[in-house]
Amino acid sequence: MSSVIDKTLAQSLISNYQSQNSGTGGPSLVTPEGQFLNGFFISRRSLDAMLSDKNCVGVSVHFAKHPDHVGSTDNIFTLILTGAEPNPDYPEVNGAAPYVGRYENWDQLTPCPPFCTELI
Repeated sequence: MSSVIDKTLAQSLISNYQSQNSGTGGPSLVTPEGQFLNGFFISRRSLDAMLSDKNCVGVSVHFAKHPDHVGSTDNIFTLILTGAEPNPDYPEVNGAAPYVGRYENWDQLTPCPPFCTELI
């Protein structure tokens, strides 16, 4: 499960990802504008909407192809977010996921760059 980590460690891990992503042989994940993808900004509005339901215990984040680049081999992706609740069939039903998304799906998150946050 999620946990708080030291800010210096977070900055180091982010820097390591950015170096690998932009380096020769790296995954070269890019924004729709062609810049190396550093992350996404997720609005409070979308999180509040998902978490406002008392049955929602968290948010599932799924990597997805950016809708403007479907069919392209370019590494341009987005995230799909949905509120999650415990799956009543888990683990009794073979292969059941521990959580189910019964809420709205959110996409078109704003990529970094240009919508970046600096850890201070």
